[in-house]
Amino acid sequence: MVDGRSLPMGLIRNTAHGPELADGLIKDWQEALARELGRRPVHVVLPRKRQDWAVEGRKVDLRCFVSPDWLTADIAAEYDWPAPFMDVEERVIGPAGGLPVQSLHDLEGKTIGGVHGYSYRKLDPLFSSGKAKRDDAPGETALLLKQLAGRTDYSVMRTLDFHYLRRNDPRMAGLALSPFVVSRFPMYCARPKYSVVSLQELSAAQERLLQAGVLEKILQKYR
Repeated sequence: MVDGRSLPMGLIRNTAHGPELADGLIKDWQEALARELGRRPVHVVLPRKRQDWAVEGRKVDLRCFVSPDWLTADIAAEYDWPAPFMDVEERVIGPAGGLPVQSLHDLEGKTIGGVHGYSYRKLDPLFSSGKAKRDDAPGETALLLKQLAGRTDYSVMRTLDFHYLRRNDPRMAGLALSPFVVSRFPMYCARPKYSVVSLQELSAAQERLLQAGVLEKILQKYR
């Protein structure tokens, strides 16, 4: 999984042995999937740019919470892709009580906060034309605090993360989701073609968990 994440997706703690996945949606789902496969999970925490390297070096058996849309065609072809297990939505976050963002036009002339390393293809025309400015933060909490401090006008964030942060951090009461959806994409647990876990095993285990409502129970913890 990617280093630098925070709850609800994944809480990373630094230990004497390196970064460790301590809590969160990613940990809960990967452990449930490993149990269903009859295996012991080992969470490999890496910077985003080193995940492809880990697959090239055959250091991981599965890569979860990834979308083929994030990868080049050559890299995506190195995996077998079962059915997606969940959908993720990103929206614009604006000030509570302010005019809700309805379209790209509403963002013209504004500074929009994003997370470093993330791609926001729907907004790229605004950034490339200079009609809006992008200002990144290292993570989701820092992103919203930047907005609250007046350093950005809007932010882009997964709705799941925003609901969690707003529920658990009273500082976020001054922010609200807008109706404008920046992206909606399926999430996968991809199988590197060398993996000891077969695509049939992975697909069957994933389907059993979904049918049993395991993912929904996990999501309820973070909503």
